[in-house]
Amino acid sequence: MNQPPPQSNTLGKASLILGILASTFVFMVGLCAGLGKEQGWLPAVGPLLVVLGGTFAFMGLIAALLGFGGLWGRNRSRATAIFGLILGVFTVLLFLAIIQQAQHRG
Repeated sequence: MNQPPPQSNTLGKASLILGILASTFVFMVGLCAGLGKEQGWLPAVGPLLVVLGGTFAFMGLIAALLGFGGLWGRNRSRATAIFGLILGVFTVLLFLAIIQQAQHRG
């Protein structure tokens, strides 16, 4: 009952790389938005931060979809796909939380 070694999961690897990049960039955009809100210059750069954050959140959505796709298939390592899926979902949720916090008055 020798089983062949697991094959490389290219969808999972792509998902993990995109998830890491997207979550890092959304986190940085969130830091800029928080600092801008605190110092009062957020209205001046808010549209730019929304476009950048939305782009990176979309990249996180793609990472989540690739991670979901990497879960299927026989004899593949699924760990990278799972982590990519988690990071992609985290990125989208982080972006939504940043938008909600930036719109909050107070």
